[in-house]
Amino acid sequence: MHGLIYFDTEDFCSAPDQPVHQLPGQFAEIMTRHGLPGCFHIHGEKARFMQRHGQTQVIEAIRQHDVSLHYDRGSIPPTTASEVSRLGWFEGVERTLFRELPGIQAFERIFGKCSGLTQHGGTFAAPIVYAMGKLGKPFLYSPFRLPGHNVVWYCNNLLMGGYQADFYFDTRYRDTPAFDQELAKVDGYLTERAKSFDFTAMFGCHPVITIMERFPDAMNFNNGAAPPPEEWEPPVMIEGVCIETVLANFERLVVKLVAHPDVQWTDVAGIDELYGTRPVRVSDQAVLAGAQTVRDNGGPTFTDELNAAELLYLLARRTLREQASYEVPQVMGPLQDAPEPPAHEAWDAPAEQVAGEIVRTCQSSGYLPDTLSGACEGIWPEQAILILACHALDQELPPRPDRRPFVRAIPGVDEAIENVGKHAQWRCHRGWYYEPGIIGPFVRQCWTLKPAMVAEAYGAGVELGRYLNPMFDGPEV
Repeated sequence: MHGLIYFDTEDFCSAPDQPVHQLPGQFAEIMTRHGLPGCFHIHGEKARFMQRHGQTQVIEAIRQHDVSLHYDRGSIPPTTASEVSRLGWFEGVERTLFRELPGIQAFERIFGKCSGLTQHGGTFAAPIVYAMGKLGKPFLYSPFRLPGHNVVWYCNNLLMGGYQADFYFDTRYRDTPAFDQELAKVDGYLTERAKSFDFTAMFGCHPVITIMERFPDAMNFNNGAAPPPEEWEPPVMIEGVCIETVLANFERLVVKLVAHPDVQWTDVAGIDELYGTRPVRVSDQAVLAGAQTVRDNGGPTFTDELNAAELLYLLARRTLREQASYEVPQVMGPLQDAPEPPAHEAWDAPAEQVAGEIVRTCQSSGYLPDTLSGACEGIWPEQAILILACHALDQELPPRPDRRPFVRAIPGVDEAIENVGKHAQWRCHRGWYYEPGIIGPFVRQCWTLKPAMVAEAYGAGVELGRYLNPMFDGPEV
């Protein structure tokens, strides 16, 4: 199992001479000494704070590890997700780039790299994930919990699963008896995870919480408050806290992690390198296997090689002209919900007509249609994929009770919707966040969900690459 330890590095409110600002560098030095790679998830504002106040020793220590943008402005309302929640898809992608590119550029200037974007609080949205993918930046965390797979493709970007244990070290490093109780859980937790997952994450801590009384976000941006910087209240250091104890206990954790026999430790850049190749050409057999999976599921689903959107498009291509293999194109879910409920009785739409319309629409836009035309009986793409799958297999449609023409038929989507729905409760969103503007696009783009795997895990008949095929390379139809 591959493992990642990460640190949410967020305090830009404390005075520059406070010891809290030295902790990330001290943690980094301990990990370097023991050969443990890690990733520091840092607000863009925090990185600029470090540079502005000449914290060069901390910066140099962190440079020995990986860095991921923890959103440029962190919790300062309105958050990027709050803004995106009130915009259309393309406007949301553009707004994400406008908001987050300054942080990426600051990281490249200060640390010489920026490996990804990491969710902060409830700042998650499908356009954010998509925009970062366009920049080659994977996203952590994933709301999906697919059996055996903790790294997935979604919106044509890598999503990595976050920390899922029920124990934390933030407030424990300063209290050795309490720390001992949590440390005793680590080996068993990692051993059990390694039995079921290919990747897991460990959360090192929020450095600010280890020695300060309160989290600065809760002090300054609670309930969507947005005071000007001159009014930001700094947190107060816990009276009597011993930094030497914090560092000594952290080093004990590092030693235990390095010694665990079931984990190969890496960082965000390492996970991207390991899982970032994808199928760019698949055999006809892979498409037929996907068709059988769709029929067995009664509706849209994914395989190891293809997401539901790719499957629908390639089944359409196959219906029009069967080939020995097919390029896997970039194709996204619909941009909006269908204006009418699905035509549940319209299961007799001609396969060739459906296939032609799917191919034409995708090649002209890169997105699936929300509804097909009257010539295809006004069906939804969720119906189209089942019709084309059964046509490819030369099998009857499943019995009506077994047909599931909806996106939530895709495994893992229901739980992911529940996880994304929790973001509305994040205290820094309140008053700014429009939940339907997050949930709607998220669900529609679940057409793009599939597992991400290391290259050697793919079977025969799959050509891998680190690029996306264009949509306009198909046959004339």
